[in-house]
Amino acid sequence: MKQLMKDTWLVPICFGLIYFVWGSTYLANWYAIQDIPPLLMSGSRFTMAGIVLLLLSKLFGGNKTTAIQLKNAATLGIMFLAIGTGGMVWAEQYISSGMVALMAAIQPLFILLLMWQLYGKKPNLAGVLGTLLGMAGMVFLVGQDQFIGGEKTMLGLGIILISILSWGIASVRLSKTDMPSNKLESAAVQMLAGGGLLLLVSVLTGEASHFQWANVTERGGWSWIYLVIFGSIVSFSAFNYLLVKSTPDKVATANYINPVVALFLGAVLNDELITGQSYIAAVLMLTGVVFIKTKIPFFERFNFPKQPNPTPDLMGFMPVGAVKVVDIQPVAKPAIARIWHGDTPAGMTDEYVNLAKSNCVANCTATPGNLGVTFFHKTEGDVTHHTFISYWKDFDAVKRFAGEDFQKPRLFAGEEKFLLQSDAEVEHREVVA
Repeated sequence: MKQLMKDTWLVPICFGLIYFVWGSTYLANWYAIQDIPPLLMSGSRFTMAGIVLLLLSKLFGGNKTTAIQLKNAATLGIMFLAIGTGGMVWAEQYISSGMVALMAAIQPLFILLLMWQLYGKKPNLAGVLGTLLGMAGMVFLVGQDQFIGGEKTMLGLGIILISILSWGIASVRLSKTDMPSNKLESAAVQMLAGGGLLLLVSVLTGEASHFQWANVTERGGWSWIYLVIFGSIVSFSAFNYLLVKSTPDKVATANYINPVVALFLGAVLNDELITGQSYIAAVLMLTGVVFIKTKIPFFERFNFPKQPNPTPDLMGFMPVGAVKVVDIQPVAKPAIARIWHGDTPAGMTDEYVNLAKSNCVANCTATPGNLGVTFFHKTEGDVTHHTFISYWKDFDAVKRFAGEDFQKPRLFAGEEKFLLQSDAEVEHREVVA
């Protein structure tokens, strides 16, 4: 009961943090780079946040981290933070913070196209329409005089596109990468790697030599502190908390809110000009993101039907209980069914089912090569039996989700406290889809 009451007020607070704090970081970045060179500012911000998170991870303990996991976290940290975020902050020297935020909102479009290009995951009709709207919005945005008036502005635009692409590739790779299980340590390594590279580039390019402590104003100094504490540490912790307590699609709504917050703050606090053409671009791009990230019933009727789920062939029966089915996609050759069983107390069934849906089901369906999921349960006396079957294109796809040691089950944060017992190894079978 206490945990439920805690979640009742903590969840909306965390949503408020990722909505408004992350939306405000665009203007805070602009304030900070007026006094601190952009690469030095971003590098020092992430390095400081990384040190704090690393200390917290050691304080609260965690599972042993392998060298491969550290290397993977560092690589993604460079792609996410050094190239992704660092590039956007650098571009704010030539493009207003609100416009940078609006361009960053097109990131889901890049991810959609990357999934199609790299893994053959074709978008549905809503995704195609969202892509077209996003592209139209980008044309409206960059077609304004402020974007074609100078070489530096065009250079900033190019850096932003590279940053978005880097962030998109890292997002696609994340689902198949073996990362540290300790979330605080994983974030710390990413921030230290990304921040460290930015600091190195700042020194090698001579940018850091232009920094003078005397030039740091009160506004610039407080902006840097705000970015370290709230933009990095607090908001990132809220983001990870929501991934456990909420669902990925709800967390992704930050993509719609952040640009609106950034545009508003830029206009009110920094006198940034928002033209009518910018408003049209914002509507087109954000509507496109909504189409890409949200299942819209009207468009679902136009999608090609999928073949029946082969669960009866695997189990011989469908037990009574809540059933969550994502029909398996048709493939030309046998697919891999990954089968796991676990038991929970009957009184904790609903809470465990919600946790499993928001974590395991969501992570499975987001992994390239996943063809569908079946998750159901049956209560007998004081115990509820849970069966989780996920379908995969091949064993490479299985490894993207479960890691190289794919015979072991992948349990998510908070899951073990519910389980009375579970399979020590996962069963894999070939099925015809």
